[in-house]
Amino acid sequence: MSKGNFITVAPKDELVAKHIDYYYFHTSNDPGFSSKFTFYPNYKHALTLYKNSDVHFTDAGSIVRPLPGNECQVFYSINTHESFKVDIEGCFYKIGVVFKPLGINHFIDKPLCDIFTPSFSEFSYFGDALKMVVEAVFEMDDLQKKVACLDEFFHNAYSGFDEPVVKKAVQELLNSNGAVKVEELSDLTGVNRKTLLRLFKKHLCASVEEYKKLVMFRNALNYSQQAGDDATLTDVALYSLYYDQAHYIKHFKAVTHESPKALLSKLTQLGAQEIYWSFED
Repeated sequence: MSKGNFITVAPKDELVAKHIDYYYFHTSNDPGFSSKFTFYPNYKHALTLYKNSDVHFTDAGSIVRPLPGNECQVFYSINTHESFKVDIEGCFYKIGVVFKPLGINHFIDKPLCDIFTPSFSEFSYFGDALKMVVEAVFEMDDLQKKVACLDEFFHNAYSGFDEPVVKKAVQELLNSNGAVKVEELSDLTGVNRKTLLRLFKKHLCASVEEYKKLVMFRNALNYSQQAGDDATLTDVALYSLYYDQAHYIKHFKAVTHESPKALLSKLTQLGAQEIYWSFED
């Protein structure tokens, strides 16, 4: 199983760290490198930055091949429904910028839906400024210098995000593990369902129900991986506030097309964060 070199590291800048969970650096200098892996829906969304790669999207995922001399490519992803497959060969250099919920909204000065088309697409908002920073980072050997360079860019790009209703709604969803009902969210935020849906679509490119399910699914996956063999399916379902084990299994299959028992045992954690991918042998 080929994984390449994979390192995660948290931002050091205090302002940036409030909204970016971590960076990851995924590389291979082996021309014979070949790997196929799958990653799964998450309520934390990411910018993915490739250097010298041709990235081709299919209905099932992406195919990544070497393309020497190619400039940096920047993508953003919000996969709310299904797992996503990656087929990658040859030398590559990839940086991931993983945002906390509503994180990227603090670095853009317009609604996310105005500059991004779900679920995976090129992300040109930061333009050549980000590409120049990424070019510099690719040339650095020292990890802390890489982090400092990315921190500086995002610190300077910070614009704030003043949408108290959607911020409160998202926080309530996280606090409740996705179990809070939309009617309760309406009462807590003081706006009706239609307004909540509009705000979620505008700033998260997802519906309230989609986001609720994302939080439940991802927290269940994280908990099961951290608890290991000590956690039964019933334990995971109860922790994640599913109605029961059957509800958990049904939702898990809808997202991954596999049962929890089949998939959870073959996931691999990468880096020091909650990154779980399944690799094909």
